[in-house]
Amino acid sequence: MIRKLYPIFLLALIALIGVLNFYAYRFHWYWEFWWFDIIMHTLGGIWVASAALWLLYFRDPSALKKELRASLLFPYSLVSVYLVGVGWELFEFSLDKFITFKIHDAMNTASDLFFDGVGSILAVFLFLAVYNVYTNRKIEK
Repeated sequence: MIRKLYPIFLLALIALIGVLNFYAYRFHWYWEFWWFDIIMHTLGGIWVASAALWLLYFRDPSALKKELRASLLFPYSLVSVYLVGVGWELFEFSLDKFITFKIHDAMNTASDLFFDGVGSILAVFLFLAVYNVYTNRKIEK
């Protein structure tokens, strides 16, 4: 059951991110609320890491028969999130450099990547909770 609900969670989360982003641009929330970018990067980190973990474990029922090592989930999750996060930051940098001609804010980039990582860690804890309920097995460390 949970294996089927996890993709629905992923779709709902990306829809929420899309709706929030739409309204954020429409009503200038990114510029009016300094903390809104933090929420968006954390949610984005949760989504990317959750999708990566789903692809690794829930997509294939036979994968659940393999031993799940919690110590491998964190690096896998972080690498997935940082691949997407660094790509996004390069995209933002190129927009700043070649389209808007703004000075790129390195502190903002560092903050964005930090909160992408926070989202990744939260996604692992969420995944472990779902995995424990679904499989009823103890996870090795």
